[in-house]
Amino acid sequence: MITIQGFAKLCGCNTQTLRYYDRIGLLTPAKVDEWTGYRYYEEEQAMLFIKIKNLQQADFSIEEIRPLLSEDDARLMAALDRKIEEQKQKLERIREIQRSYLQERMDMQKMVNTITGFLEGRMDDPMLWQEFGLDSTRETEITAKAHELMTEWLTEVRNASGQMAQCAGNPDLEAMREVMDALVNGKMDEKQNLLMAIAPNDADPEEGLPEDAEKVFECSGWEHVSECIGNLPDLGDGKQNFFLFRVREGSLVNDPGFSTLMLAVMDAKYNAMKGGMTCKVGRSSDGLNHFALFRK
Repeated sequence: MITIQGFAKLCGCNTQTLRYYDRIGLLTPAKVDEWTGYRYYEEEQAMLFIKIKNLQQADFSIEEIRPLLSEDDARLMAALDRKIEEQKQKLERIREIQRSYLQERMDMQKMVNTITGFLEGRMDDPMLWQEFGLDSTRETEITAKAHELMTEWLTEVRNASGQMAQCAGNPDLEAMREVMDALVNGKMDEKQNLLMAIAPNDADPEEGLPEDAEKVFECSGWEHVSECIGNLPDLGDGKQNFFLFRVREGSLVNDPGFSTLMLAVMDAKYNAMKGGMTCKVGRSSDGLNHFALFRK
């Protein structure tokens, strides 16, 4: 037998490695002195050390190594062949990522720029801010909230685009590209409109409201949203808020950027995000502007 120090020199490793192998049950000493706790090894155990070391270097996990320790060299070579094939597949996957990365990054950057630029451009319209009785040059907090909401919306678009892509059998990016093009061209379909919180012209904004949502405020016949929102109840109590508009044709409330700005104003001014909130816009049938707040 040989001491742990001597066995470490024979194997070309340190004693900490041998103690680690012992602790995890890969290479236990041939004997441990019951009085001193000294570890002793048989020289032939160096063959087992070589097996463990080489399997680790070949990227085998401890759990993969354990059952191979009792196998002969032929089975060990077969296991190494399988590991080589696994590594080849992993390498090919990395090459695929390398080939697609730059194009995918360019596509994603284009979509992000287009979507956020579209909404930001809408919210830069001073007429839209005037709907709320606000001056965009002094409302940094609201602008920041709007950016936050756009980031959340973009995440929803990405997730929903993935679902649309799975249904259509297209890559996720292609589905997002369709959303982007529809957004720019003003040709949003029903699902895409829902992402933008815009109801179709002939749809009822109240459709889809929870049955237990209660109408707590309404206002009709107004010209600007600022005429209504100053009289809203406390919105920061943790309840969910549903802002519903029916407006006549030509109203700025129909602008796709309105819903984002509305939610940003409600959160910045009234802390309405606590329980969650949505904003839907539809067309009125009587030529008047209507607003209703439902809460749950």
